[in-house]
Amino acid sequence: MLWLQTPPWGRWLVATVLAVFALWVELRPESMVEHPFATVEILPGDEIGPSNTEERQIPQGLLAAVDAGVSSAAIKPGDPVLASDVVDRESHIPSGWWIVAADVPPNSTPGDQVRVVMLATGEVVEGVVTTALDDDPFSTASGAIAVEPTRAGDVAVAAADGEIAVLVSTG
Repeated sequence: MLWLQTPPWGRWLVATVLAVFALWVELRPESMVEHPFATVEILPGDEIGPSNTEERQIPQGLLAAVDAGVSSAAIKPGDPVLASDVVDRESHIPSGWWIVAADVPPNSTPGDQVRVVMLATGEVVEGVVTTALDDDPFSTASGAIAVEPTRAGDVAVAAADGEIAVLVSTG
């Protein structure tokens, strides 16, 4: 009397629903977001923006979102701009400090702690690199350093005369 029993419609329905759901999970479109990629070489201290990046579609959650800012590391053309490569220009400068144009060592990046030695007097002033490796051929200095307001005048005069040495902290 087996042939008189009703077919297992419930099992077939559950199996079909599971198979359709599994196909949908595998084949559904991923949500995509725009992320900046370098179009030219970006050097430490360069502003990151539309002039040196382009937006490309990537899967959501693949890379952390990047806010506008300054590059803290060199980024090659075609590489994504990572959140670890971007710093806010003002985030590492103490409030009220003044920025002075100065020659900074080539391996320095924005946010590096520096000691500015005024060669004429031997005085040492603490500072923070704000901009490094300026590519402008008409620039008088290769970067900029933030110094405390009480010493900004002395450092600016010494920097204008080329009478400073900048020491970068390695750690």
